[in-house]
Amino acid sequence: MPFIAFNKATDPTAPDDLRINTSAVLYVEASRAGLIGQTTIHMLGQGSVVNAVTESIGTVVSSIGGMVAGKRHYLAPTPDDGASTLYICPGNVSHVRPNQPAAPEFWYVKFVDGSEVRIVDPLPDGL
Repeated sequence: MPFIAFNKATDPTAPDDLRINTSAVLYVEASRAGLIGQTTIHMLGQGSVVNAVTESIGTVVSSIGGMVAGKRHYLAPTPDDGASTLYICPGNVSHVRPNQPAAPEFWYVKFVDGSEVRIVDPLPDGL
């Protein structure tokens, strides 16, 4: 099991270290404006709990490796800063199914722990 370390984003800032098992990552995304940290890491079995880290999305994605990029689909209006890019670990995806008919079309990505996320069509290569 490969473990990698990131700097945990806390408020106030503290020198916390977050060590994660890269094979337990579901997906990562850039943190929304107003949230602490630059990147949010979603892990197996954590439900709505996320890990916010100070490293950039590019650093996190390259450190984990093997991820597939897709645009998040929102049931509500898209946030002002646009659609978020998710970086998904395909090894933790249980199945993917389209939501049809829908305009615009989107896909449900279901993970092995039962959680899911929606991504905009077309389905990215690798899923």
